[in-house]
Amino acid sequence: MKALGKVLGLVIFGVLLLAVAILFFLTRIFDPNDYKDTIREVARDKANVELTLGGDIGWSLFPWLGIELEQVGVAPVDRPDQALAEVGSLGLGVQVLPLLRRELRFSDVILNNVSLSLVRDADGRGNWESVGPQGTDEAAAEPAGPESQAGQEMDIAIQSVNITNARVLYEDQATGQSVQLSDVNLETGALVEGQPFDIAFIGLLTTDQPALRMRIDLQTVAEFDLGLERYQFDAIDLKLDVSGAPLSGRAVSLQLQADSVVDLGAQVAELNQVRLSLADMRATGQLHASQLDQEMKLRGRLDVASFNARDLLQALGQELPQTADPRALEDVALAADITGTASSVMLEDLTLNIDGNALAGSLGVSDFARQALRFELSGNQLNLDNYLPPVDEAAAVPAGTSGGSKSESTPIAWSDEPILPLGVLSGLDVKGSLDMQEVVLTGQTIRPLGVSVQARDGLVQMTRLEGGVFGGDFSATGQIDARTRPVTLRAKKNLASMDSLAIQQAYEVAPQLRGAIDLELDVRAAGNSMQQWMSTLNGQARFNVDNGALLGVNLEQKLCQAIALVNRESLGAPVGSQDTPFNDLRGSFRIVDGTVITENLVADLPGITAKGRGEVMLPTQRMDYRLALVLKGDKTEMPDPACRVNERYAGVEWPIRCSGYLHNAASSCGVDTEGVTQLAGRLLGNEAKRKIGSKLEEKLDEQAPAVRDALRGLFGQ
Repeated sequence: MKALGKVLGLVIFGVLLLAVAILFFLTRIFDPNDYKDTIREVARDKANVELTLGGDIGWSLFPWLGIELEQVGVAPVDRPDQALAEVGSLGLGVQVLPLLRRELRFSDVILNNVSLSLVRDADGRGNWESVGPQGTDEAAAEPAGPESQAGQEMDIAIQSVNITNARVLYEDQATGQSVQLSDVNLETGALVEGQPFDIAFIGLLTTDQPALRMRIDLQTVAEFDLGLERYQFDAIDLKLDVSGAPLSGRAVSLQLQADSVVDLGAQVAELNQVRLSLADMRATGQLHASQLDQEMKLRGRLDVASFNARDLLQALGQELPQTADPRALEDVALAADITGTASSVMLEDLTLNIDGNALAGSLGVSDFARQALRFELSGNQLNLDNYLPPVDEAAAVPAGTSGGSKSESTPIAWSDEPILPLGVLSGLDVKGSLDMQEVVLTGQTIRPLGVSVQARDGLVQMTRLEGGVFGGDFSATGQIDARTRPVTLRAKKNLASMDSLAIQQAYEVAPQLRGAIDLELDVRAAGNSMQQWMSTLNGQARFNVDNGALLGVNLEQKLCQAIALVNRESLGAPVGSQDTPFNDLRGSFRIVDGTVITENLVADLPGITAKGRGEVMLPTQRMDYRLALVLKGDKTEMPDPACRVNERYAGVEWPIRCSGYLHNAASSCGVDTEGVTQLAGRLLGNEAKRKIGSKLEEKLDEQAPAVRDALRGLFGQ
């Protein structure tokens, strides 16, 4: 038996020695370069590519089944002169004996000077689409069944992957867009399933629309399980250094640190322990994605520590907005839960702190393709004036004297310059609301303020605008329809018990009215300039002003002038107030193509009732109003003897006319001399009739009562 064992040992040793000798002989005698044409033909038939082998093929059989290639080119068969990929050199090897145990053991995989050119032509067809097996061989395309797959499972390991000086170019000839990833270097540790390995990647990403450069540096520790389709990345450290046109030539750094898991078996992906820094901004959070093979769902958390938004904008190369408060936006912080899908992201349970003012609610984009903005925010206080451009005090228009401007000059014509950005409005997709306990805007404190807006496909609607200001309340709705040309606008507004004088003073309008005003307004217009709006304004309104005054005009004095004219006497120096107090001023008007028409203006003055009708021509900024002042029979002694009143003046409509420009409406009011002359004639005629009738009555006395009554009827007494 010992002899037999010795013989078997010698035989096995001899066989192994013979096998090594044969393999050595094959590597020295068999030259794969002799089969380059055959290799090219197989590549053309099986992969539909034109293969270029510029250098010699080096190879080994044992203990490594290895290959070395140089100057390799791959191009589509239909475009052999346009290389899809080029490799300067490639080397890899597989251990032979582990193959017998269904173990795939690669040596170092080395690729150098790799270039990949992906081009999509003007018709949208990519140069890579024709690569690969062509035809519809269902049997070849049919996936292997479970048993077949199980039989093909192998234990795979790679000692390392080393890619140096690689470049990937993508060009879209239809849009002219070009993206290039160059100076790529990738190095990994041993790729063994179930064991962690290092990954180091660096590269330079450049685009030409816009011109942008991004240096990428990635370090992480990875682990994979092919059976479970689970991939884990720990200690991710991604650094991006970005510069280019969007940053106005500046350079900014971004760093992301996190741990990540992608589990395709469970169709989930996670990004945990996220730490993000952008310039001086710091953020933390996590993100979880599920249903990766369906409608992906996102959930997570984001916390942004307090940062200076002005410094961040400056670091990003953005022009700093001019604000009334030079320190506005210096303290911004955010905390929110993240929800969303592959096409949307929302910040829920949001707390947004801006310079000590807290807003809460939700904010996000419901559709990335449409840039659909959605928000529901509420808060306590916010001074919007701090974030608006500073007011130029030198250019501010003075409010002017009480009663309006005294200037007789022609007002500046309405501008025909476009106001609304119609292109922006047509692309808006917005729906949201804002509710604040107190807002400061244009110097006024609005307490509270509620706004709801929505916009889509060019129809912009303000469905709610309400609040309290100037001692009263307001509510309004409106819309801008940019879907048609000319663009149309509509607004409805209600004011309740609002201080009209405070409104005029706040917006530097020469005050002409005092009192608590109630207003209902419904108007519409077309066009995109003040000139077009004033010329196409149509609608109606009702108003009422309590316990107020017309400023800069004394209607009692105007009445005295009319009475003195009838009495054929002259008034002395004006006496009394420069204003006209009233208990109530009310009326309604309709607007036709920019002309405001009033036919039922009524004012209740002490001892006088004023009635008015007339027009305001908004396109020319002129007015023409006729007022009728009616004495109520007040026997109070008048301040001037020339305007003495007797009982016959009660009930008479004394005419006043206001004709001029809107900016000096009060000073344009005066006695309607033509109307007063006609009125004087009627009064003198009535007085003559009265005297004749009185004398006849004295003569007839009680002797002919029937005749006396007939005469009274004749003279209208």
